[in-house]
Amino acid sequence: MKFKSLSLKPWILDVLNKKQIYETTDIQTESFLSKNNGKSLIITSKTGSGKTLCFLINILNKIDIDKNNVQALILVPTKELANQIYTVFNEFARQQNKLRIKMLSNNVNFNEAYKSQIIIATPNKALDFVRGKNIKESIKFFVLDEADMLIDFGFYNTILNVFNEINNQYLIKYATSATLHESLANHLKRILTNAKVISTSDSIWLNDQISHNIIYQSNNIDPYDTLNKFLKTINPYFCIIFANTKNDANNIYKRMLENNYNVGLIHQDFFERKRKQIYRQILDNKFQYLVATDLIARGIDIPHADVVISFGLPLDTMWYIHRAGRIGRNKRNGYSYCIYRTSDDNLINNLTHKGIKWNFYLINKDLKIIPKNKELRIKKKIKFDEQTNNQIKKIIYINSKRIKPGYKKKIKKQIHKIKQKVRHQNIEKKIKKILIKKNIKDSKKDRY
Repeated sequence: MKFKSLSLKPWILDVLNKKQIYETTDIQTESFLSKNNGKSLIITSKTGSGKTLCFLINILNKIDIDKNNVQALILVPTKELANQIYTVFNEFARQQNKLRIKMLSNNVNFNEAYKSQIIIATPNKALDFVRGKNIKESIKFFVLDEADMLIDFGFYNTILNVFNEINNQYLIKYATSATLHESLANHLKRILTNAKVISTSDSIWLNDQISHNIIYQSNNIDPYDTLNKFLKTINPYFCIIFANTKNDANNIYKRMLENNYNVGLIHQDFFERKRKQIYRQILDNKFQYLVATDLIARGIDIPHADVVISFGLPLDTMWYIHRAGRIGRNKRNGYSYCIYRTSDDNLINNLTHKGIKWNFYLINKDLKIIPKNKELRIKKKIKFDEQTNNQIKKIIYINSKRIKPGYKKKIKKQIHKIKQKVRHQNIEKKIKKILIKKNIKDSKKDRY
């Protein structure tokens, strides 16, 4: 579908043409269909498929720019995402000077913000904002961008409080997520009543535009050394190196500076102003490499990124998918590499069971990357009996009702404990079988 075939305001089309955006993606086509016009939507699609424009275009096309009052409130989980969406909206504001957008931050005057048509904020800032003045009569749109991340970060009750302050019978609601699952859907029911789910994803785990690769090094178990040697073999346009901890990120950054790489660094310890500065430098192509924690693994759009390297895999398979999702966006191919560590075996196996197909490579003594002949041995999944599955379901049901920070970790810990007990029982059974066979053999020997 071409954007010019839609009934859009001329100034919106002008900006899209300047950005050379002429055709809708699959998920955008679905959201702009007449049957979905004016409806509340849960928009789920793989990363990089253009979910932001699904709600952004609809909001811009339907708000009244001649009225200086709040007509759309967009909630995001992090300041980085808030800044990114603000930047996209601002491109339209430069074309249409009546359009007013505010991103709520520490130095924003709320009285001035009430005169803006579009407000972008993290949940806590939004709650302070809506409690200060009644905007229920003017507001038309309520958006939860990266809804799964908002719930995971423990914002659910805050979001409910915001929603209760602004809800009216004409409110159109949107939620976006690359990883919609049953638990998230259950949480959204109270907010997105009668919302229609639209999706173009067969699987949240698979993206044909991303190649997944494991990098080993022969006779060396130092992952820093493996990373350093691997970097000498590639020349990416823009590469993000993800570390699991701030300490790892700092060490990688330090070593790369010593080796004269054009590299930037970003993680949670940086103040908001510094993060914005680094993000602007990234968009202006000031770096070839960026070392980061998972702070930017979800939702952040870096259009020119073509390579992602994981220095150790994250604890959760979903976070790996979000890391890899920084590439393979907007129909471009990308390459995800993992610097192998033995502690990653289980997660590699889990991702393999999800359908991820890995390429295995080895850095040999001549610093050449060659295919690794022997792949990882994929462990067979243990099938849990009905009693164990019911125990797990009960834990998820009970803890999902108590939405507090860290509730997901608590659920995983309890489930892990149950599964570990079953695994130990299976191991004991196997050992007993081996011993029984050995005893039978020994008894036969004694007979003859």
